Amino acid sequence: MSTMDVDGDVARGTANDRLTDIHIDVQFAKIVPERNTAEYAKKYAREPWKHCRDAPNTFLSIRVDTRDEFMRQLKSLDPAKHDRVQHEIDRIKETRLRFEAYRDKRHMFNDLRASQRAWRNEVVENVDDYLEETLSKDPNEDNHRDRDVALLRRLKGTWPLAGKDEPLSEEGHPLLEPRKRDPDHGFKACAMYFAPSNDGTGWVGASAKHNNFIGKFPNQKIPVHQLLREDQNNPLTKNEGNYLRYFHFPANNMSWVEKAMARFYGEHDIVHDDYKQQSKMTRAERLLCREFWRGQLHGSGSKAPVHARHMRSRCSVIPRYSSTGIMPPRSDDPSSQNDKSPASQIQGPGTGNNLALFLPYLHWETDSRRAKMVQAIQDAPGARPKSARKTEIDVITLMQKKADRSKSWHTRTIGTSERSRRSALGQYLIDLARVADAMDYEADEQLLRDNLHKDPPLHIRRTLDQYYFLTLDDTSARDRDQVVYRETRAGRSFHSRNTRVVMVDQLWLWILDDHTIITSFPRRWGRNKPDPSGVHKCLREHLSNSPNLKSIHHLALLIIDQCSRVFFDRTKPLDQRPEVIDIFGSAIGNVTELTTIAYDVFWRNTALHSRSISAITEALSQPSNQKYLDINPEGTLLREAQDIAEELKMMRRVFSQQYQVVKDYRRHLGLLSGDARYERDILRSVLASLSQSLQDPGADSLESTVVPARAVKQPTQFDEAVQAADILLELIDNRQAELQDLEESALRTCRQLEGLLGLKQQQASIVEAKAALKRADESVKQGRAIMAFTLVTIFFLPLGFFAAFFGMNNADTTGDAWMTLDQQVMYMFILSAIVITVSISIAFSPWVRTVLNLCIRVPLAYAAEYTGIRHLWKSSPLEGGKVKRRNQISMARISKRRQERDESRRKSGHGMHRVFDGVDGDGLHSRLRRREQRVDTMV
Repeated sequence: MSTMDVDGDVARGTANDRLTDIHIDVQFAKIVPERNTAEYAKKYAREPWKHCRDAPNTFLSIRVDTRDEFMRQLKSLDPAKHDRVQHEIDRIKETRLRFEAYRDKRHMFNDLRASQRAWRNEVVENVDDYLEETLSKDPNEDNHRDRDVALLRRLKGTWPLAGKDEPLSEEGHPLLEPRKRDPDHGFKACAMYFAPSNDGTGWVGASAKHNNFIGKFPNQKIPVHQLLREDQNNPLTKNEGNYLRYFHFPANNMSWVEKAMARFYGEHDIVHDDYKQQSKMTRAERLLCREFWRGQLHGSGSKAPVHARHMRSRCSVIPRYSSTGIMPPRSDDPSSQNDKSPASQIQGPGTGNNLALFLPYLHWETDSRRAKMVQAIQDAPGARPKSARKTEIDVITLMQKKADRSKSWHTRTIGTSERSRRSALGQYLIDLARVADAMDYEADEQLLRDNLHKDPPLHIRRTLDQYYFLTLDDTSARDRDQVVYRETRAGRSFHSRNTRVVMVDQLWLWILDDHTIITSFPRRWGRNKPDPSGVHKCLREHLSNSPNLKSIHHLALLIIDQCSRVFFDRTKPLDQRPEVIDIFGSAIGNVTELTTIAYDVFWRNTALHSRSISAITEALSQPSNQKYLDINPEGTLLREAQDIAEELKMMRRVFSQQYQVVKDYRRHLGLLSGDARYERDILRSVLASLSQSLQDPGADSLESTVVPARAVKQPTQFDEAVQAADILLELIDNRQAELQDLEESALRTCRQLEGLLGLKQQQASIVEAKAALKRADESVKQGRAIMAFTLVTIFFLPLGFFAAFFGMNNADTTGDAWMTLDQQVMYMFILSAIVITVSISIAFSPWVRTVLNLCIRVPLAYAAEYTGIRHLWKSSPLEGGKVKRRNQISMARISKRRQERDESRRKSGHGMHRVFDGVDGDGLHSRLRRREQRVDTMV
């Protein structure tokens, strides 16, 4: 968008003396020259009908009081643009009337009218204050003072009548009466016609001459409800002249397809009956029989989620029958391939085979529109109730809703004055944006409500996780964890207000009677005008630049390629389409960089903590240093890398299915062109000539090899289609290989992170082992100290006794001449020192223990061995091992005897039951049962 200042207060030369705008939006103007852009903006502001590039948007962007003049000038200058603008005006009026007819939408228009009236009344009431405030400004400081004064004076004279209070009808517009709406209304099918080229080598685009068509090639459209109507003048049924035709429906609605096939053959609507004989089927019923249509539907059960509904990817060749039910001749007959003119490719409805093709492709959607689509699915009539089992996400969502509800109640009760303090203009703009957004996707919402649970149903757009996890009821949490979602959310990209997600759509394509293609694939939720990333929009742009086609199969391959290349178009997108490949590459690069940093931090910490055990112990003892062995950062990176690899795997699966379908299509084209049969004939002739040369060595086999005339392949109309299919297969394979390279990079990063986590685990084990050894050494030292203190205590107990004894018997206290105090002290300290020294030496000196073992245990061992005491002890029944074994044997015997007794008691009880069965009735059985219970209790 370009904005530029325009000097002057009033644009001269206009009849109504209108005021110019300070900022002029020239985004809908023609190409702005590099020089004199301000002058060009002035010209565009004075005469927008001459300098506009997009007439409808220009009409909607200019001031309301200039629109009538714009339409008058545009009608005389360019009637085609005038018709486009008038068509847009009529569409907006019809949409508003239809939108306001819904009872659940009327409150939005009532709020809009109320906020508009409040804003206009506020302006009318305060216009004098605004004018006085503007007049008080210095003209030298404010360049736009005079312009603002003139604008306020004009406003003061025109708005009081508009600001007068008017009663609002609760039922909406007073002239509007609710009316039944066609469920297909609001959707337009696209039509393209191709006529034979002048040189007879192909087909060129042509505008069809039909009253219901709007626009010109390749942008001709027709309302869906008109195209599906039973009418002899229906363009689907009527094909005047030698034309290749292409019709496209903007939604995967099975009901539309069945009606379209019936209209194509000029028949009534299809009535499906699995037991109906084929000879009694109509041509449309044969085309959409169970094998090729409803039998390929997955997720049609009542218990399956809505997003599980899709057609299995395949390419089917459907035999075509004439009106008499006789199979026509094959189109690959050589006699039928000599005529190479385009007109000869159009065969009657009773020859050849039809083709049906289903394949998935990648597209995108904004998260806000995806959320609105999910809400519409949940509100659709007949929606399956949510499971009673609440997951953690359900609980969190419920808590958030309760919190929001309480917050809204608080706002209504306590903060009621906040809305009154809000700007009236701001509230008006908010209500206006809300209504405009709801009107934008009104047609899609009504189509979904009317057809989601019908038979046959509508297929919704699916996210990447819904495509892969078909059985999950709710994938909202996974959808908002996509790599593209995280990279396009607020603060991560330029389009921070429009977070986007990857979607998986389906292409349905039929080639009928060798001259008509019917496709069906969904558009993005809402109108989204313009949408440069729309598949059909890209196809129309391609055909407008190069409208030449070689055959109907060339067009089919072109459609498939446009679906497959949405995220692989190397041109810079003009809309908000995410650059998915670049996003995934950037995400993998970020994870790889963080992985490298994590490795560096790990090895640096390992080097620091491997210097000494004391450093490790100190590091482990500090809470701040325990993060050294924390795996949470690496675990988070590993999870993100696994998510990236998983999503790339999902996307690669989409292209794998595309490759398989196009491969089957190419095989069918090869059979039509006869290349496989002729190659077999050539191979047979070469092998025959080689065998003949081996039998006759004198003959020059290579030069004398003669290929039979029937083996010389004649060029057919399918040769270029086969080449185009080979090129498309190569393109799809390249796209799949690019995704596989990204996936391998993500998996390689996963392995690196797993290796880092393994190293951390090993390092933690080493640290734990070293710390355990250190603690074990400390425990040994503590044990020895305890042993020494125990020995000292044991030896000092008699010493204490003797000390007490000596204290009671000495000459100084009792007068007995036995021992003096000095003698007692001498004996006590000397003996105590000897005992303590010996005890500490035994406890802490290995040499002393070795000497004691040598002096005590060795002589005792010699004595026990040579005197026979050891042999006597081993043979003694009191030996420890024998006593232990006898105890085990005794306990085993007791246990076995107890089991045998219990078993015999149970058998005797069953025998008594059998003996007295039927004799004493239930009373005897009950008494025996009570007796058994008492016995079991005693046991």
